[in-house]
Amino acid sequence: MLETVFNLPLQQRQNIAIIGAGAMGVSTACILARLGIAKVSVFEAESKIFNKNGASLNNTGILHHFVYGAHKKTLEHLFKQSILFKKLMPEYVFVDSHVNYLVPNEIGNTAINQEGITYKDVAASLVEIYQQHLKNYHNETIFGKPEDLVKILAQEAIKPLLGNFDAGKQDIAGAVKVRQFVLNIAEYVCHMINLFNFIVRENFVDIHYNNEVSNIAINSQNFELKINHNNQLYFDTIVNAGYAKGLGIPIPELKFEQYIEGNLVKLKVYGLYKIPSDLKKQFPEIDKSFYSTMLIRGQYGGIIKVGYDHLAIFSGREYNQAELDFPLAETPKNIPREWLDNFEKITGRTEAEMLSTIKQDISRWIPWAKGLENIKLKKAVQVYPGRKTTDEVDAAKRDDNPIRYLYHHKNGGKYIHIPGFKLTSIPYNAFQVVLEILSTYVCQGILTQEQVDKHITIDQNQHIILSPEMEYALGKNLSQLRVSEREKIIDEWGIY
Repeated sequence: MLETVFNLPLQQRQNIAIIGAGAMGVSTACILARLGIAKVSVFEAESKIFNKNGASLNNTGILHHFVYGAHKKTLEHLFKQSILFKKLMPEYVFVDSHVNYLVPNEIGNTAINQEGITYKDVAASLVEIYQQHLKNYHNETIFGKPEDLVKILAQEAIKPLLGNFDAGKQDIAGAVKVRQFVLNIAEYVCHMINLFNFIVRENFVDIHYNNEVSNIAINSQNFELKINHNNQLYFDTIVNAGYAKGLGIPIPELKFEQYIEGNLVKLKVYGLYKIPSDLKKQFPEIDKSFYSTMLIRGQYGGIIKVGYDHLAIFSGREYNQAELDFPLAETPKNIPREWLDNFEKITGRTEAEMLSTIKQDISRWIPWAKGLENIKLKKAVQVYPGRKTTDEVDAAKRDDNPIRYLYHHKNGGKYIHIPGFKLTSIPYNAFQVVLEILSTYVCQGILTQEQVDKHITIDQNQHIILSPEMEYALGKNLSQLRVSEREKIIDEWGIY
């Protein structure tokens, strides 16, 4: 039986709907279950949580805290988020303990997408951020000593990353090795499915599969959801975490408030590859000692070690295949389904051709990549908040606000629409959303601010402080599924 923190009586519990059962929706549901403050219903348009069309399942798993380093605020925020992720998630979900960053010396390369900032400047900033963090939180030495967090690599150390091809011809300006985590998406998804199924069995959350929310309305008493264009259900609070299908739902028309921001929607792709036996024999260090490697340039790319003998490769020139900027209040659009179902028409290339193109492009810098075996192309629709088309860095700068659209109902409930953001941010932002929900209980006098702060609070450094009970909200103490069960999920969900 799950031990809850507050365990409010039924008459004081809100009726909360969560739209979308990807990483954000499931994480929020699990935290609410641990708190024991609400009757939670999750609506998923597909037949599974973490469905194959969602952004969560189609992520390379890198927990960023370096590549956007030209913006120190973003660097610091993602650093805090990755520390929280590591603290809350079991050890087994991580693949690499560090990531190599190569800096190609090509025309127009600004290293970290900002003129005048070099990779060495970012390295120094990251160490400084970590030093300050340890002054405030002495026990959070997750990355070891500050001086070990980032290492500038000598030219000799760069050669093995290139597979010992003729490195003299590779115009690499420099490289750093950063202590940074890469999430094993397969193990992470298996863990979250296991955790979610547990809280469902314990009757702390209701899950409704094949239930697409087609409309959200506001009435005098609460929020009204139209399900599958037919049934109508009513809730005190709604959390819309449906990044893909959720784009088909216009935000409620709010009186006396003005919306100025829309959403930038992108179709992104990367390739999944396997190291063939002949390549392992030719370059054994690739299989035994290769760490995830990112390329920093105007449009970055990388080779990410994603577990189970697979590598994910994304190339900046091929990563972003389509985008559209529009406000959510407009007429609903069926972008995700159209883009995913008509990939060849949109791009002018088959998936096999795209796999080869990605591999060929990255081999300009890491030559052995051309010898990898094609597995499949991974596609996802991602959403970024923005008034106009933005680049990756500009989008990342906005990650610190998970609540883009917020409506306060007179009954004390809220409508919260969450835009997309980095996987790194999921636990951090899920707790922020839950804090927003908890504020309604404080306003109604059901809980005191002191009671809330005892278990979840954000301090003056924007660091989330959790009680020991809440540190287990995302399954820190949950037993792993058997290997056979995890392999079944990996196969059925089509992760690799």
